[in-house]
Amino acid sequence: MFKRNMKYKERMAGLLFVMPSLLQFVFFFLLPLCLCIFASMTDWNVLVRDKSFIGIKNFIEIFQDSKFWIALRNTFYMLLPIPVYMTLGLLFAMACDKKIKGDKLFRVLYYLPYISSIVALVLLWKWLFNSEFGLVNQVLGFFGIGGPNWLNDPVWTKRMIVIMISWKMIGITAIYFLASLKNIPAPYYEAATIDGANSVQRFFKITLPLLTPIIFYLLTVNIIGSLQTFIEVDLFTKDGGRNYGVATIIYYIWQKAFNYSQMGYACAAAILFGVMILLLTLIQFKISNKWVYEGE
Repeated sequence: MFKRNMKYKERMAGLLFVMPSLLQFVFFFLLPLCLCIFASMTDWNVLVRDKSFIGIKNFIEIFQDSKFWIALRNTFYMLLPIPVYMTLGLLFAMACDKKIKGDKLFRVLYYLPYISSIVALVLLWKWLFNSEFGLVNQVLGFFGIGGPNWLNDPVWTKRMIVIMISWKMIGITAIYFLASLKNIPAPYYEAATIDGANSVQRFFKITLPLLTPIIFYLLTVNIIGSLQTFIEVDLFTKDGGRNYGVATIIYYIWQKAFNYSQMGYACAAAILFGVMILLLTLIQFKISNKWVYEGE
């Protein structure tokens, strides 16, 4: 009887510990997800009181909407800066790991754009890339190069956003890589040096394999984050740019929900997008065991 009471108390104590996380999962993920799935199969419009069940009609209309495919293409375009800032972040991290003079100052400067307000960054970049008085076009003009219309040409606006995202993300990426570099045991390098390995060989045989776990983590997180690009598009453009040339899926969903009040349609688009992200993430985890070093 005593043992039974002890087991019951242990179970109750464990339940109390997990209860906050469980409630958070139910009320902030599971319940909203169920409501979103239900709403996606209705013609719910904020301006209309009644809503009726329409099945998969919203999903069919999404696939027939040309703006959806444009937004999807633009969304995957936002993945382009990932290899850029991950490569630069690794190079900066390796430079800081060499204990150069002023390395702490460099770490602060790298990290500063990441913690800065996105609104402030967009205002800064709007000034830098203004076609009339922007610093970038003035520098290009000094060398006899005609600067493009960064803010009004969708092609150049997307490129500008890619450049800004790369600049913003280099710092936090470098911090992650630097922390991982500090965890690589020094005897590995010492043994490789004794065996006659040069710096390039040490990098590809020791450093890079031991960094694959953090590379995988950063790839997964950054791909999900880049696919959800929204604020930059909203602040840099009006209605997603000319011919919807800059709009992303998240912007498309937001516009349908809050500009056109088509909540059911927006929920359907959100579910489709969520499934896409889930499939991409599962593929990443599936192939990770082929290249991610997990230790002995």
